[in-house]
Amino acid sequence: MIGRIPVLDVRPLVDCGRRPAKAVVGETFEVTATVFREGHDAVAANVVLRDPSGRVGPWTPMRELAPGTDRWGAEITPDAEGRWTYTVEAWSDPVATWRHHAAIKIPAGIDTDLVLAEGAALLERAAAGVPKKNGR
Repeated sequence: MIGRIPVLDVRPLVDCGRRPAKAVVGETFEVTATVFREGHDAVAANVVLRDPSGRVGPWTPMRELAPGTDRWGAEITPDAEGRWTYTVEAWSDPVATWRHHAAIKIPAGIDTDLVLAEGAALLERAAAGVPKKNGR
């Protein structure tokens, strides 16, 4: 079953996934995937590395390789020997969606107050989820 934000055609892929892709320690390679969703909302994606002991390592933001193609990519570098794995995660990006709409509507003078109010509400929701440190 495919979810609301499919992640398809993940590469590198060797023998339809039956064999692991190989690299040497310190070699950078690109992970790519097709990531999209229905509608006009923006998406974002990360590559998440898992080291040979199974610990989740750093996540690397993916970038859209060519706008409009739904192909995303990121370069990753394993720093130790062993069988590393990676996962591509994708999600809806409400901030990028708002920025896109604002970049069109504000210069045109269309619903400017509404667009700014939506942006403020979006940032307030995001700020509410930020952990507080040192009593701030």
